[in-house]
Amino acid sequence: MKNWPKQSIGIGVLLVLISTFGFSFYTILGKFAFLGGASLATVLFVRFLIAVLFFWTVTLWREGFPRLPLKTWLILWGMGGICYSLMAGLYMSSVRFIPASLAALLLYVYPVIVTVIAVLTRQEKFSTYKLLGLLLSTFGLVMVLGLAFQGINSLGVMLALGSAFVYAVYILIGHKVLKTTTALVSTTIISTAATLTYGTIGFSMGSMTWNLSWGTWMVMVGIALLSTVIGMLTFFEGIKRIGATSASIISTTEPVITVVLAVILFRESLTLLQVVGGIFVVLGGILAVLPPAPKIIQQVNSSVN
Repeated sequence: MKNWPKQSIGIGVLLVLISTFGFSFYTILGKFAFLGGASLATVLFVRFLIAVLFFWTVTLWREGFPRLPLKTWLILWGMGGICYSLMAGLYMSSVRFIPASLAALLLYVYPVIVTVIAVLTRQEKFSTYKLLGLLLSTFGLVMVLGLAFQGINSLGVMLALGSAFVYAVYILIGHKVLKTTTALVSTTIISTAATLTYGTIGFSMGSMTWNLSWGTWMVMVGIALLSTVIGMLTFFEGIKRIGATSASIISTTEPVITVVLAVILFRESLTLLQVVGGIFVVLGGILAVLPPAPKIIQQVNSSVN
């Protein structure tokens, strides 16, 4: 990697795109699970439980039991048990008060939040390409998702923006902690913490649903493997190669892919405006990674090697 920085960047972009594709299936498969009678708590708990079993098996086989400093353990547990769980809870709660399209757009302001925090804390250097990428991606998202400007509930907006902020913090912490451990170990511990959080909430509130068809169970397995195992591992590996800001901007293609999947699987309509917006989002992601910040790329390459 040290002798081929451009190749490392290209691999990082590909990994984040794979991650984005996997996460794009989450709401699609989740819709099938809900239609099958599964509750939200059940879907989230089963998703992470299956993923945790996979992650721990691979981790123990490849790296043994993680021997990490107590501080690293606490950070990872906080990322999974607090950040990731809180992000999901805030986002899902927001759609009770505002349209899902508006909630999704508000969630995807997190690349802007990541950029601002990273620049202010001197974790990354800002550039003209990153600015253009942010503007183009944001404009494209508006075109793809659309907006309902009338009757907007302020609480719903606050919940969605809170979700975006928590997710931005989660990404930046993930980039920093990867300097002291591997993506596999990080993902394993984060998923374990999230499983315990969702399990505690689901069982304590009595909201678990187990009498489901085999088809519904298979859908939840798909969520665990595609939208969790593959999605989380490839995203963390991508961050190590291209930085938190670029990775977060590229991942804004997720709602675009979700729209395409919805058109194919649910025969939802796709307008010309949405197609053009999707192109803008993709172009914005490409612009964002053309000139990566030298300082953070050097740090990431050092941690990889």
